[in-house]
Amino acid sequence: MDRQRPTIGIVGIVLGATALLLAVMHFWAGSLSPQPPIETTVAEKAVAIKNATIAALKGEELEQVAPKKSWDLDRIVTLATGFLAGLAFILGVVSYAMREPTRVAVGGVILGGAAMAFQFAVVAIGAIFLAILVAAVIGELGIE
Repeated sequence: MDRQRPTIGIVGIVLGATALLLAVMHFWAGSLSPQPPIETTVAEKAVAIKNATIAALKGEELEQVAPKKSWDLDRIVTLATGFLAGLAFILGVVSYAMREPTRVAVGGVILGGAAMAFQFAVVAIGAIFLAILVAAVIGELGIE
């Protein structure tokens, strides 16, 4: 019996492994682009929340300014990680549908899914941490 090589699944595994390594590297290396200090970010968010709350209590309309998103190295790495993880996941499913060995197909799906899950977990933990810091600062400021 002539078995076909599991090419699609192996490509999925390589892309999934690359995405997972990229996600872990980005987490451990920290920000690759210059970022303002955490104190500045928390202070700006706390003041913005305080001003919005005071304006809402007074019945005033607050003008909404959309933040400008720029392409920096952090955003590119995050996008590349998500793209590679999604592609690995899809290739794993296609590999399974093409009846390539199950281990190879599942490997691509698991590595792609793990990279996606890792990115979501890091973002969620960061958002929770920032919310706790902002709440603590707002608690110290008090609304008068």
